[in-house]
Formats: sequence, C-alpha cells, structure tokens
Amino acid sequence: MPRVPPALLLLCLLPACRMIDRETFAENGKAPSAADLDRAKLPPLPFVTIRMDDPDADFRPALADAVQEAEARKPDVEFDVLAPVPTNATQDVQDIFTKNGAADTQAVAMALGYDGVSLDRVHIGFRGDPGSPPREVRIYLR
Repeated sequence: MPRVPPALLLLCLLPACRMIDRETFAENGKAPSAADLDRAKLPPLPFVTIRMDDPDADFRPALADAVQEAEARKPDVEFDVLAPVPTNATQDVQDIFTKNGAADTQAVAMALGYDGVSLDRVHIGFRGDPGSPPREVRIYLR
C-alpha cells in the first residue's frame, strides 16, 4: 500500500474544518443580530411597563404621556418594545408567551405610531426573563 504524505492528508481533511467564532456557540448557528446586541445593553428596569393581562384596560393615554416625556428629554429617542419570555419555563409555556408577546408588542408599537413616533424608531422583540413574568410589554429607551 502506498504511503500518503501527511500534507496531502491534511489538505483532504481541511474542507471538513471550520473556523471557531461566535456563531459556533450560538443556539441557532447564527451570530447575534444588532438588535440582540443592543437589547443586551438595555437598562435593568424599563421606562414603561404595560400589563396586557386585562383586555379591558386602556394603556394608550398613559403611553401617550410617557412618549411626550421621553421625547421632551431626547427628541430622537428610540423605543425598544419587548415582551418577556420565561426562560426557565417549559417549551409550551414559552410558546404561549411568544405568541401573546408578538401580538402585544405589535399593538404597543402601533399605539406608539398613533402617538406620532416614527416606526423606524420602534424596535420590537422578546427578552428572556428567568422568573415568572406576567403578560406585559416593557418599553426601554435608547
């Protein structure tokens, strides 16, 4: 049997290798997006918290006041509208929070638009919560 030079053997194995970077350790194999990275830098407490578990409650007047206050401080303020997802819950519970959170954040984003906020300054998403969060939307300012 002929002997294969080590350099040729390495050259054959090279296509099976890949560079180790942050994508290697991401859950879905993708690097975190810019929005994910920005969300990681948010303050620990939101500017506004809106409870969404009472369908009869109207959050819009309080939200309009909060928008006025935020824009008075910084006219080009950006709003991160996030729904919490309990990270220690079962997948079924997380799926319910994700479904409700998607609808809730859309409703709050639309209300911000009705209050005159340009929707390019509104970013919606989710934020992991290790506890047992209620159904709510948290608004952070940037």
